[in-house]
Amino acid sequence: MNRREFAKNALMASTMLGTASGINKLAQNSLSLSDGDIPAFKKLFNGRDLTNFVDVNTSDDTWKVEDGILKCTGWPIGVMRTEKQYENFILDVEWRFLEEGGNSGMFVWADGEPFEDRPFPTGMEVQMLDPEWAVINERPVEYVHGHLFPVMGLEGTIPDNPSEIRGRSKALENRMNNTFQWNRYILVAVDGTLKLSVNGKFVNGIRSPKRKKGYICPEAEGAEIHFRKIDIMELPGSVITEDQIAPKVG
Repeated sequence: MNRREFAKNALMASTMLGTASGINKLAQNSLSLSDGDIPAFKKLFNGRDLTNFVDVNTSDDTWKVEDGILKCTGWPIGVMRTEKQYENFILDVEWRFLEEGGNSGMFVWADGEPFEDRPFPTGMEVQMLDPEWAVINERPVEYVHGHLFPVMGLEGTIPDNPSEIRGRSKALENRMNNTFQWNRYILVAVDGTLKLSVNGKFVNGIRSPKRKKGYICPEAEGAEIHFRKIDIMELPGSVITEDQIAPKVG
């Protein structure tokens, strides 16, 4: 089953099981969806250039595309952002480090500008760390397996699996691949809740009542990281307030 078929079946199932009318349609075997009603994945990174992204505070040399791969040198430390904001979505990302102990990540529901004099924006971070980072920095191994946490002043998060660092959520299982190997993150972001799958299994989650829409920002943080896929499926919106949306820029 391809991803389009999966999306259609999931949408049909939620309709049938979630409403009385859906159950009646199931009984009548008459439920149908047109292609225009079905959420579909789109390439946020198109494999050719930086279309869909805007540099925030890195440089012309930080990000480049070679052989269908988005390569980030890690310097200077900072981010680029998506051209538009996203609210509810599924993000499918494949990434790897080219050096042991690499540190990076992706901010979601983020501001489009850095916080005060810091290089990163306010939002939620999906951590990307090479497994050797914990060894090199003498920190707990849990750090390198998919932490989810608020950054740059965002408060009030509710972690599924509280870490020793307040506000952070840690993965329940260590599933990260080693240096030079590809990892796959599938992130489901709905109504302020993030759920993260690492290499084929959902292992972490966190909720942010205060931030539910904003930019997606790949991060440069001092290590070379590659992305060969950044696909996104936009989902229907939620009932949110203006203070739950990142300020628009540009």
